[in-house]
Parts: sequence; structure tokens; C-alpha cells
Amino acid sequence: MENTLNPEILRAAQKGELKAFDAIVSSYQTAIYNHLYRLTHDKDDAADLAQETFLKLYKTRERIRAEENFRSYLYKIATNTAYDWLKKKKRQPEDLIIDAEDGNFETIEAQQSYYKVERLELVGLEMAMVKIKPAYQNLLILYYQQGFTYDEISDITGQPLNTVKVGLYRAKKELLKNIE
Repeated sequence: MENTLNPEILRAAQKGELKAFDAIVSSYQTAIYNHLYRLTHDKDDAADLAQETFLKLYKTRERIRAEENFRSYLYKIATNTAYDWLKKKKRQPEDLIIDAEDGNFETIEAQQSYYKVERLELVGLEMAMVKIKPAYQNLLILYYQQGFTYDEISDITGQPLNTVKVGLYRAKKELLKNIE
């Protein structure tokens, strides 16, 4: 889903107008939160990182360009914020434990909340996703769930176009291996 804002709103936000910035936050807060949740697998961390993303956007508002792809720019800030957080926590994808009695699964991390398992395919996909590298998870999420093009992903991640293509290929290969 493509969120597009009027270029005038982006120009006003660049100048520091709070109403324009509120319009940006209102338009993108759910999408950014969902993106960060997929990277962190934690609701509270995703909410904190989303807030930090918009704070960073405000602090760097002079870099907003109405004529360029604002969505890619915002996702780049969010992705880099998540990567910084992951590096700080030195977090690795958790192994999942399935509790067959009630159909729920939980991570080894004690604070992780329970998720209701509705379909076995979703559990298998989720388990396969958390076992791959966070960078690969990010590429898959940006391409398949967020609908970004290879060029946009290259801008967001700061990687050359061919690196993105190879990374997506390897991510899909690793995901399929984990699903099997």
C-alpha cells in the first residue's frame, strides 16, 4: 500500500511546521510500527522504535525532499533505527518452543507474549523467518510485505542494487530451507 502525501505537506514539515509533521506521523505511524514489529518481534520495542524513527525524522527534517520518494526515506530511517537497536542488544532470532497442549507458542525469552496459532502454515513461516538473519528478514519484509522495488530497497538499506538482488535470492533460499 502506497502512502503518498501532498508535496506541500512535506515542504511544510521540512520547514518545521508541526501540523504538517503530524500529518506525516498520522499517515505512516501504523505502517512504520508494523515494519519495526516484523524486525523486532516485540510490540513494546516496535512502538519505542517507531517513536524514535519519527523523532529522528523531525530532527533531520531539512533532508526531506518533496520531489523524491519520501516513503523510502522514512523506511530507511526506521530500518537503520532497528539495526542500531539490534546491534545494541546483540539480539539473535530466538528459537521457538511449541506448546502442543493449547496450540500457542512462545520464545525462550520470558517477556515474549503468547501468540495464538491459527494455522500451521503461519507457524511454520514465522518459525522459518525468525531463524534467518535479521538483514534477510528485512529484505523479505520490504519486498514482499511492503511492496518496495529493488531500487527502493537499495535506497532504504544503503546497499548496491546487485547486493539487494543477491540478498533477496539468499533470503528466499534460506527461508525455503527452514520451512522444509
